[in-house]
Amino acid sequence: MLNNAPTPSALSLNEAGTANYSGSGSLYQNPALLINGNTSTLDFAYSSWMQDTKYIFGGANFIQGKRAFSIGIYNSKIDGFEQRNNPGDSHGEFSISYLSIAGGFAYNFDLLSVGVSGQFLNEENFLYQASGYAFNFGIASDFFDSRLKTGISLLNIGTMDNLNYEPTQLPEQFRAGFSVDVFRFSPPKNSNLPILVSTSLDYVNPLHSDSNSQIGTIETEPFVNVGLRFNIAEVVELSTGYKSGETTKPWAFGVGFITDLINVNYAIIPYETGFGTLHSIGLQYKF
Repeated sequence: MLNNAPTPSALSLNEAGTANYSGSGSLYQNPALLINGNTSTLDFAYSSWMQDTKYIFGGANFIQGKRAFSIGIYNSKIDGFEQRNNPGDSHGEFSISYLSIAGGFAYNFDLLSVGVSGQFLNEENFLYQASGYAFNFGIASDFFDSRLKTGISLLNIGTMDNLNYEPTQLPEQFRAGFSVDVFRFSPPKNSNLPILVSTSLDYVNPLHSDSNSQIGTIETEPFVNVGLRFNIAEVVELSTGYKSGETTKPWAFGVGFITDLINVNYAIIPYETGFGTLHSIGLQYKF
């Protein structure tokens, strides 16, 4: 679950979000960005993947002057696994679920902002249950009247209790990225329709292998996430993202609708090699 951004606005850029503010969803990508919003927000997102896999996120980010406080609940659940001791009829069904309850704080020091978030983690698999904790740390800054934004984060630093025989390994990562407004233009026949083009890039270095030692350790290599956005008259936003390396989700696409009070975002990620397609929809209320 922690390998997937919780909101469609981040998913649509294929998670190139180390320098892109996404409301309370920044708890999981770079908590220093929590102070970068213009208003406080309430966020909700629902994602659906193959075999009825569901991701649900809800959070709130409160901005008070140079401080921001945020809370979030992120949950993933897969139902319908059949339990068998021997070939033949099953003895019923069970689910696999993951839960993160997070809280974060960010402070703006003018030249840069810093942030930290902590997570209580819980996982359930058949008869087995384990809990643990993790911390995220971040630094962010912007330049040239916020046309260039930068960020660095260290994610999922923590540990889990044993799940049956051994603990599940957390996806610890180092991230560094930027977001830049490339240029603004208006169509020749409609000068009142400004379009802002911006791009984002994240360098991601996994700090450990991403596989369970029960099935062998496979060291992961650093990869890059690249995002591209077209903001049309600050009303509609079209976005896409590319992830390099050996991945089952190289491309992502999204659309957002922006109002003074509510943002609505949708993202779609077509996985490769039979992993289906992820659909995500989210609402952000600004207050």
